[in-house]
Amino acid sequence: MPVRLWDKRCRIFAPLSILHTEKEKAEVVDIGVVQDLGVEFLPNFKNPCWYEARGTTDQHRARLSQITTNTPSSVLRYDKATQSELVLRCLPYFFLIGQPKCATTDIFHRINIHPEVVEPKLKGPHWWTRKRYGMPYTDKPVTLTEYLDIFNATKIGERDETDNATDWANTSPTSRASKRITGDGSTSTFWDSGATMTYIQSILTRYPHQPIAKRLINKRWNSHVKPAEKRMNFTVYEYELRGVVTDKNKDDGSKGVVLPFTVADVIHSVLPESRIIAVIREPVSRLYSSYLFFTKNANLSPKHFDDCVQSSIKKWNDCTKMYSVRTCAYNKTLQNSMKARLYNGLYSVFLEDWLRVYPRKQVLVVRMEDYHTTISTTMAAIYSHLGLRPLTADEEKRVNTAPVRNRNRKKSEIGKMLNTTLNALQKFYHPFNSQLAWMLGDSNFLWKDIQYSLR
Repeated sequence: MPVRLWDKRCRIFAPLSILHTEKEKAEVVDIGVVQDLGVEFLPNFKNPCWYEARGTTDQHRARLSQITTNTPSSVLRYDKATQSELVLRCLPYFFLIGQPKCATTDIFHRINIHPEVVEPKLKGPHWWTRKRYGMPYTDKPVTLTEYLDIFNATKIGERDETDNATDWANTSPTSRASKRITGDGSTSTFWDSGATMTYIQSILTRYPHQPIAKRLINKRWNSHVKPAEKRMNFTVYEYELRGVVTDKNKDDGSKGVVLPFTVADVIHSVLPESRIIAVIREPVSRLYSSYLFFTKNANLSPKHFDDCVQSSIKKWNDCTKMYSVRTCAYNKTLQNSMKARLYNGLYSVFLEDWLRVYPRKQVLVVRMEDYHTTISTTMAAIYSHLGLRPLTADEEKRVNTAPVRNRNRKKSEIGKMLNTTLNALQKFYHPFNSQLAWMLGDSNFLWKDIQYSLR
């Protein structure tokens, strides 16, 4: 069903009051979708931070995001607060987006060992993809303020050892500098745009004349996209997968929304300078590890895994007979119906959407296998990508000798997958691996060095 995403006659920015009722405004934060953040990042901070009046609420930030450019900056940023009433707030500088069972927990821990990185209270808040929208992920939507509380802004804003204590104390907070950064390690950020798409679609449906889609596309275009991509027609999308899920009672339609926009567009709308680190792994071994780790209430075995894979491949094939590969990869209804999470290994599909939004230089793609083989080399590449200083010998030793986090031990208990399963999965993932290797210009992402060891 064709759906027009915007009307060229409308303004790009719409008042919040037009888009939501008071109750809806209190439930979901529109930052990155309908609104800008409404703050100015501190120019001397490497990490995206700002000062605001203590007790500032999400609704207050929403109002600030609609203040005109003629409003004095003191009001825009601080709401006439005195210096003693200001509190430092920070969003993440980098996103470790990875995939489940790709050593992201271990890598995130080692990133945070670096002296210039401030560890957040939680590795994976999953705010951008899930928690901000509430059910079914959490009882009520997690506010932006609650998300900001995860990041230790006070630590980011502390005086550096190289700063003169007296000069630093006599400097206005807004003029101080900081090289410290912090990050968000939610793996779902890479691939799970279901709630984001559903929410955007609900706005487009209720308010068809509000140019939300045009706003997101303009944000993307103003970044880096090539002229050819600007001619792409985003006015039509597939939004429901009917007939794919066996149990019709579980398909409410809304879970099948697939748009041209992903969570990457929403994050980029707020944080266009973010550094992205995608950690991925040979997809067949990743799927088996995921099965062993996530499958509950089942007698795990190679035969049970084969049954899950075969049924999931059939569902996928049924879907792609009716819809595009991208639509099937993102569709939440199909994802939830699969007993084996095939979609998590479709790296090329998800990465392409990230590279449509962020410049290639801001996106580092890491193979988990290389990380396991040469931890120090891989971590040095990640530190360089984040613009961090080289480690001293003692600091590097601490990184290299840190205990391994979140290791899966079930494989040794049930053995390798069946050869029939292996062959089916390698055939399934081959075109996606080929596309990924071409996209990155690196044949290592064909994983030929890994596939033989799986047998």
